[in-house]
Amino acid sequence: MKAFLQILVIGLIIWGVYALMKNDEYLGFYYPDANNLSEDISSIATFDSLESCRDWVDEQVSIFNPDGTGYDYECGKNCDAASGKPYVCEETLR
Repeated sequence: MKAFLQILVIGLIIWGVYALMKNDEYLGFYYPDANNLSEDISSIATFDSLESCRDWVDEQVSIFNPDGTGYDYECGKNCDAASGKPYVCEETLR
């Protein structure tokens, strides 16, 4: 039993260190029509910062909404993209 507890503690420590060192990733979701949030453009790549995701959104605005109005967006933090849509993210930010 003592060996099991030692292995469990070591495993928890390793998991905790991994969780602390893991970098956040962001996935961009751009909605060209803010009145129709079922139609989105998702970033293909992930971003290593929220600011990089926002830069991608700015590029989409220049393409799809050059007047700068009528759109919406989200940047999902640490999304589970493997499950497909709808994505499950830790949180969504603007």
